[in-house]
Order: sequence, then C-alpha cells, then structure tokens
Amino acid sequence: MLARLAGRTRRSPGSACRQRGQVLILFVMGATVIFVIGAIVVDIGLWVSERRNAQAAADLASLAAATQLHNANATGDAQAKGIDFAKRNGFDNADSNIIVEVNPDTTNETVEVTIDEQGVSLFAGIFGITSPRVGASAVAAYGASPPGPDVALFASSSDCNAGRTLDIEANHVTVTGSTHSNANIHIEGPQDSFIGPVTYVCPNGFTEGSQQNFPYQPPPRMVGNQTPPLDLKWTDIVPYCDGGVTPGNRVITDLSLWQDKVICATGDLTLNVNATQARMTLAAQGRVLIFGAGNNLQPAGGLAGSGFDQLLVYSSSASAGLPAIGITAIGGEQTGYIHAPNSGVVFNGDQGVQVNGAIVAKTVLLSGNNIILTALVGLPGPPGPPQVHLED
Repeated sequence: MLARLAGRTRRSPGSACRQRGQVLILFVMGATVIFVIGAIVVDIGLWVSERRNAQAAADLASLAAATQLHNANATGDAQAKGIDFAKRNGFDNADSNIIVEVNPDTTNETVEVTIDEQGVSLFAGIFGITSPRVGASAVAAYGASPPGPDVALFASSSDCNAGRTLDIEANHVTVTGSTHSNANIHIEGPQDSFIGPVTYVCPNGFTEGSQQNFPYQPPPRMVGNQTPPLDLKWTDIVPYCDGGVTPGNRVITDLSLWQDKVICATGDLTLNVNATQARMTLAAQGRVLIFGAGNNLQPAGGLAGSGFDQLLVYSSSASAGLPAIGITAIGGEQTGYIHAPNSGVVFNGDQGVQVNGAIVAKTVLLSGNNIILTALVGLPGPPGPPQVHLED
C-alpha cells in the first residue's frame, strides 16, 4: 500500500523541467507587462508635469501682457511682454517644438496666451506610442487701479529734456501724499522722507543725491503721463475776485483791509508780512511773491462752492525766465493749493514750515530746510499698477 502511494507522487525529471519553463515564461510576460505599464505611467507623469508648467507659464505671461493694454501700442506691447514672460518661464517661441501665441483683445481688455509643446517621452516611443502635444491657455483681464493717495507735489511739464522739472533740493523734507512729475524728478536730500508713491514719466527720470538713501515705500516707479489734478484758468478766478481785478502790480504789507478776501491783480502781486494769521487767496496774471516768517495763511472763504475752495495762491503767468510763484517762508503754516499751470513754483522754506495742501505747477523747486508737506483730500494722485487678474 505504501509502495503504491509512493509511486503515485513520484514525478519524472522531464515533467519538472517543463513546469519550470512555463513559470519562467509567465514571469517574463508578467515582468514585461509591468515594465510597459510602469514606463507609460512615468511618461504620463512627465506629460502632466509639462502641462502644469505650461499652465503656470501661460498664467504668468497673460497677466504680464494684460498690464500693457492701456499703452499707446497696446497690441504690440502686450504680445512682446507675453512672449517674453513665456520665455522666462521655459517656453521659448523660437524653439521649433514650442508655439506661444499671445492674442490681445483691446476692446474687452483681455489677453489670451496659448502655449503648445511637443511632449517629452522616455519610454512610450519604444512601444510605438506617440508623445502627445502638451499645452495650456490662460486669459487675463485688465482692471484699472483706484486713484492713488492725494497729490502733494505735481509737476505737469512733459518735456523730458527740460532737466529737473520736479526738483527737491531742500533737506529734511517730509512729504505725505503723492509726488509726481510728467517728466523728471530729482531728490537731493539728505533725509528727505516720502510717505506715499513717487512717480515719473521719462525713462531714467528719477535721480537722487548721493546722501539721500531713503527707503521709498513703494519704490519710485515710471508711469504714463498724468492729467494735472488742478488746471485752472484766469477766467475761472476772476468772478471771485473781491473788489474786482487791480490793474498792474500790488504790494501788500498790511492785511487789515484784506482779511478773507480773494485779491487779484493783472500784474505782479506781492505779500510781505510776518507773524500774521489770515484767510486770503492771492491770484495774479503776473507773478505772485510771498515773504514772511511765522505766518498762518488759509484760503478765502469766498471761494466756497467754486470747485477750488482750497486755492491759496494762483498765477497764470507763462514766463519762462522767472517762476510764476515764489514763496519764502520761515516757520508758520500755509494751507491750500499753490497753483501755477503755465510756469514754475519755487518754494524756499525753513524752520519746520508746514504746507497743508499741494503744489501743482508746470515745474516745482523746493529749497531750504525742514519743510513738512501734507496733502489735503481732494486731488487724487496717479493710480497704482493695474489690477490684472485671471479669468475663470
């Protein structure tokens, strides 16, 4: 009985070899299948990663291109900016395997960027699987920023060859509000402080003295030409002149007759007083000159409802040789707008003189020491960078 059982379980040598051969074949087939699947998974992972990179590049390129939609050459500038940013992020349109398309829509203020690339394959080609084209697209829209902080200093001249159209030669100046020039700005310093944006239009239009070194926040930046926030004509002022317009020049050394008056002259108008508190507005077709120490000057109440009720000093002079407005102030406080739309303003201050308002002129020169200039609400400054965003 035991012998018969033993005989049944005994296998011949040939049978054992055949079984081992079958296992080897199955193993090779299984390993091959696993390898193929693994190779395809690796390539798919590469394609997914490439598409993710393409999407990130398209997003950034479209956002960058959208910032150019309000330029004079909006279409060309947007296309150049989009292609440049795609290249920076690894997708060079000059590569024969990569296609970058930038399509601005200036009517709807959007830019679509499409990136198409031949996918990279490590293993799929071995098995006759063609690498797909990998791509992505993004659409960004332009959104204008709200106006910036109110204007403290504004030079309207747009002549980039005119030198320092907004020239701050004074030291220890504190400016709170927007500082802008439609041409160039120079800040000599030292220790001039700016609480608010500093913007200019001309290329290389911002310079500063070697000892200034102020950590501007935000940094000075180049912007497009800005419309002056205040641009009055002589005819706007005349209806508010108390007692009519004085022909020729006028010199005022006693304010007892001029309290709360809008004083107008066709020639030059000069105010020379000290330690005086007064409400008055000075306006002239010629130059306006103010000299004094410890004065506290505010606009005349008669301008209420005019639309320029904060006007303190105005000159319509267009003289190229001399500034339309010249102010020398030692200490004291001057509140309101100092405005010369056709010429320059020279403000020479000392001993902590305060100006609560704005200087808006064709050119502006600040000189002296310890000047505090704080913007009033009412003259919005240049807007910040455009608020571009991706469309869903």
